[in-house]
Amino acid sequence: MMRYPSTQRRARPGAAAAELAILLPFLATMFVIVLDFARVYYYGVTLEGCARNGAYFASDYPGLYDYSNATNAAKADAADLSPAPTVNIAYDASATGSFTSGTPVSNGYVKVTVNWDFSSVTNYPFPGMPNTFTMSRSVIMKMAPITVN
Repeated sequence: MMRYPSTQRRARPGAAAAELAILLPFLATMFVIVLDFARVYYYGVTLEGCARNGAYFASDYPGLYDYSNATNAAKADAADLSPAPTVNIAYDASATGSFTSGTPVSNGYVKVTVNWDFSSVTNYPFPGMPNTFTMSRSVIMKMAPITVN
């Protein structure tokens, strides 16, 4: 076994602590930014589920839900969102994209839009990212045909 002379390996006490002290603010900032982006993704998926649930209820497909209206169906998936999101329901007779609130049309389309205000963990705006913004997800679904028994 070969031994190194003591002149080649010098002890540097405190070097690791100094390097950590230099890098710790950067690492903490990166952790908070990654945490906020993960929260944006999670809440985006939650809002998408809310919009899909509301659109499915509003499209009058039979009997899977036990809600009083489409707004309650959309908000059912948003139990962990505070404050509750706002829900907008609009209808279109054809696929033109001119959705208006009103009455549903058989074989038309329904569009449910769910909006929610997101705020970051620190409430401090990072470069390129506002500390609060409105997240919005929309789902368009074809209305169920009216069947007569």
